[in-house]
Amino acid sequence: MRTLLLPELADKTFVALKEAGASSYYQTTFQTVARQFIRYATEKDAQTFSMDLGLQFLEDHYSMSERIREGKFCYQYLRSINAMAEYQQSGSVILYLAKDMRNYVFPDGFKESADAYLAYRKSIGFKKKSVQTFSLYLERFFAFLDGKGIRLLNDIGIRDVYAFMDSLSACYEKPTINHTMRAVRYYLKYCYDNQLMEQELFPKIPNPHYNRQSRIPSVYSEEEVRKLLSSIDQGNPCGLRDYSIILLITRLGLRSSDVANLRFSNIDWENEKISLTQVKTGNPLELPLLGDVGESIIHYLQNGRPQTDSDHVFVRQVPPYTAFQSGCVGGMVRAHLQRAGIRVEGRKKGSHTLRHSLASRLLEHEIPLPVISEILGHTTTQTTMVYLRVDMNELKKCALEVTV
Repeated sequence: MRTLLLPELADKTFVALKEAGASSYYQTTFQTVARQFIRYATEKDAQTFSMDLGLQFLEDHYSMSERIREGKFCYQYLRSINAMAEYQQSGSVILYLAKDMRNYVFPDGFKESADAYLAYRKSIGFKKKSVQTFSLYLERFFAFLDGKGIRLLNDIGIRDVYAFMDSLSACYEKPTINHTMRAVRYYLKYCYDNQLMEQELFPKIPNPHYNRQSRIPSVYSEEEVRKLLSSIDQGNPCGLRDYSIILLITRLGLRSSDVANLRFSNIDWENEKISLTQVKTGNPLELPLLGDVGESIIHYLQNGRPQTDSDHVFVRQVPPYTAFQSGCVGGMVRAHLQRAGIRVEGRKKGSHTLRHSLASRLLEHEIPLPVISEILGHTTTQTTMVYLRVDMNELKKCALEVTV
């Protein structure tokens, strides 16, 4: 898709939002944010969209960090910037529906091959969530090709794939670019291997160099975690729920998806343990129900949880009293980190960072790596090895003396 000037991008995004069924409130908010963003960009001599510009606008114009810290509602502002990013990249908008609620419709020229490829992924054991994510990436790829007038497999050239990768850099970070290109590479490999296209592109397609193992994971110290927990107001139902959720993550290392999916049947009160099937991996996980964790859950159930037939432990505090979404868990953690006055600059702010922090503390207390892997629900210790890089005391032992 060609790069749009900001006024045109805003107009087209607004039309797409209306067609996608966005609420009237969101439509109004988007128009306001878009106007302010265009004015801000003009002052910066910027004519086109970039995510860096969008995030800087939110900070400069809306003081986003301060708003989050003070608990002021600001989700729609970021949502508006994300909508423009998505439209610039794919020519469509995604209204933050759960991926398994979206029906992906591929162009006629690619539909048969895309459906066959996704069916193949299912047949070899890939989970539904993974298949849905690949559908999203292919949808973006096809939207880009359509913008270039390419509507058949055999019309795709290596330059088109390079151009698509370049277009991703304006809207997405390196991990997303890496995952997107991986989906495209293996889709085209499948098409060639099954004689659906004539030219073999797979060996020539770039594989962006992004190694998640090379990143130093963000962590929060034991003191910062204590400060986070003590800052939560347990004098209201939301505070009781949030405290219990964050305690589950910081003490047991549960993923946000597993916290959101936690059911009463997963808690064995008599034997003091939590047993569940991990949402991400599908593997079973059994953890001890620590005393403070159990007490916080009971306190929430007795004094904070709304009356509802839901079998999920944690539910929304406003009607309908349905299950908590995993994305909401991450947002809630970020909000409490800000409100606690904890310095978050240069560090990630989601619930996964609290898992990193737990692993770091366990390493500091010389807990064996296989035990940490078991606690975090990792299939192998190789996944857990990423946390070794935050154990600075152990790293110092590896330092070599320098002769001068």
